[in-house]
Amino acid sequence: MDAVGYDVLAIHHLALEDDPRYPDNEEYISMTRGLPKAVTVFDLLNLVAVVAEAVGERAARELYLAYLRSEEHVVLFPPPPVSWEEHIEDVFPDLLRGLDYVGVLIERSLETNHEVTRYVTWRKEYKGKLRTKVVSPSEAIGKT
Repeated sequence: MDAVGYDVLAIHHLALEDDPRYPDNEEYISMTRGLPKAVTVFDLLNLVAVVAEAVGERAARELYLAYLRSEEHVVLFPPPPVSWEEHIEDVFPDLLRGLDYVGVLIERSLETNHEVTRYVTWRKEYKGKLRTKVVSPSEAIGKT
């Protein structure tokens, strides 16, 4: 199962047709329509922020609720920290290898579902840094 990044979802939901990534993005969305997919809570909340800014609060809230109710999408959460001290100790090695904090949270969320085999995003900085395989929508549809 794929986990989908908020950037891919934002290009789709906002129909950013002028974005050069749009055709491959939409082909990926079309190719996976009806298939089970995951989205981390952090990607979902980032999507909400982008949609709220572009379209408005009501649309963002409706989209959020639609993902929570979706049978096609499962929302992934990281394990809750026992304490902040333990949490920081746990994430520190990943930070030291150059993964940003949100990336660490995304990674922890992805690791909660063993069916997730790849993370589909346009964010090249996550390639080689997440333990989960990272591919772009173009790669997912076999274009590169």
